[in-house]
Amino acid sequence: MHENEGRRVDRYDLVTPMLPCKQEILDGVERLLTTGQYILGREVHALEAEMATACGAADAVGVASGSAALYMALQIAGVGPGVEVVTTPYTFVATIEAIIRLGGTPVFVDIDPRTLNLDPDLAADAVTARTRVLLPVHIFGMPCEMEPLERTAARHGLDIVEDMCQAFGSLYRGRPCGSLGRTACLSFYPTKNLPGIGDGGMILCRDAADAALLRRLRGHETVRVGGRLHSGWNSRLDEIQALAIRVRLARFADEQADRDRAAAVYNELVPEAHRLATPRPGSGLRVTHHQYWIRVPERARLEARLREAGVDFGVYYDPPLHRHELAEYCRVHGDLAHAEAAGREVLALPIHQALPERDARRIGELVREHLAGTA
Repeated sequence: MHENEGRRVDRYDLVTPMLPCKQEILDGVERLLTTGQYILGREVHALEAEMATACGAADAVGVASGSAALYMALQIAGVGPGVEVVTTPYTFVATIEAIIRLGGTPVFVDIDPRTLNLDPDLAADAVTARTRVLLPVHIFGMPCEMEPLERTAARHGLDIVEDMCQAFGSLYRGRPCGSLGRTACLSFYPTKNLPGIGDGGMILCRDAADAALLRRLRGHETVRVGGRLHSGWNSRLDEIQALAIRVRLARFADEQADRDRAAAVYNELVPEAHRLATPRPGSGLRVTHHQYWIRVPERARLEARLREAGVDFGVYYDPPLHRHELAEYCRVHGDLAHAEAAGREVLALPIHQALPERDARRIGELVREHLAGTA
């Protein structure tokens, strides 16, 4: 029997990492309550500046959610009726909801089975005269292969919008996610590795002029993009969320180090053929492990074994989005066999800032034993 057998291990712990921050946040909220400035005040402006610096962007615009960030970034990129956006089917539905709500068409291409990210060669092949945007998703904190996408965008005059809702702190060849596209979209949902205490999002901008457009849109002003008039709406990040996020941002390096330690234990125990490959030294690649995923044949057997051991887990994205009911608004380019296989085989293990090493080791050993038994 494993040490601590039967000990319950949750996939997330949203409370323990907050405890060292509690008093600082409470003091900040009390201060805010006496100022009367609850929307787009000092905390939001400071967070925008800090996040732009952290992600290598010219500017950043706080908005109401990651979903709103995607919608508004695509809005200023000119997505609308008749416009195609090339993206991945292996992602959360919000990625395509934003495209569809603007009247655009998501175009799905298959993923790279080694990273679960958009395959850049297939994305290039899917470009047509209607394509306006490439929308890579840095899935589970692993940066997408961006240089081929950048070449495709330059060749066809396209914009790149990064969906980095799961990838704050990740690096691609030494470059921060958030600096790799015209814009990049963040979520501060409480399960993210840089969380708020509710909904919140941000758009990182390469060009300060885009940030100016987005600030107008989030406050109900209209803007004209490419000859088309766009209505604004209410999508503002509030001061309390910005305060909480800033407190966690100051602790991000230490909290990410805790996640990295848990990932290192899993990497030691789970064979590389069944997980994301460990980045090579000198590659400039940094993975933040928003989720720690493994690929498992006969996944249901491992699911049952984890439940019996009291270990929580997640299944993503089964089925992929080309099987979602919204697929009637989408176009599929080519075979999506790798996305289908990932939907059947991928399982996410617990990983968070408060995960004890003994629990990570017990889970990793359980997975290793299961895989050895299926070899």
